[in-house]
This record gives sequence, structure tokens and C-alpha cells, in this order.
Amino acid sequence: MSEIPVNDDALSRTEQKALPFYAGRVDVFPKAVKGTVRTVKWAVLALLLSAYHLGAWIRWDRGPDAPNQALLIDLPSRRAYFF
Repeated sequence: MSEIPVNDDALSRTEQKALPFYAGRVDVFPKAVKGTVRTVKWAVLALLLSAYHLGAWIRWDRGPDAPNQALLIDLPSRRAYFF
């Protein structure tokens, strides 16, 4: 096993705090964002997520020997059905 090299240039915590450019720990808090763009973003997100989750149960008649799901992505046969 090899030993971990020791860096002699590293400063201790007290030496770091003594330096003029050192800043102590600063608490960071998330800011609430409000506005028209954010509201539209959440509305579009809700619409697309509901279409994604509910789309598997919508039925669509494609004729004989075809799946009857409205939204279906068939990866093994490399086909996609969208209505």
C-alpha cells in the first residue's frame, strides 16, 4: 500500500481565518420565485405530466392486428404509435 502524500503548503483552519481574503461559512437559503413565466412553466409541466401518465389508458382503434393504445412506444420492434 502506498502512503498518502502530505501537502506541506496546506494551512490550518486558524491560519486560514487569519488571512484577509478568507470568508467564514455563509448560510445560503433558496429564494421563492414568482411571476408569469414561472406560473406558465408549472401549468405546462402539469399538462404534459398528466398527458404522459394518462396517455397509456386512452384507447384508439387502429384496425386489426394493431395495438389499441393511443400512445405507445414499442422499443423492441422500433415502432411508435401516437394516436
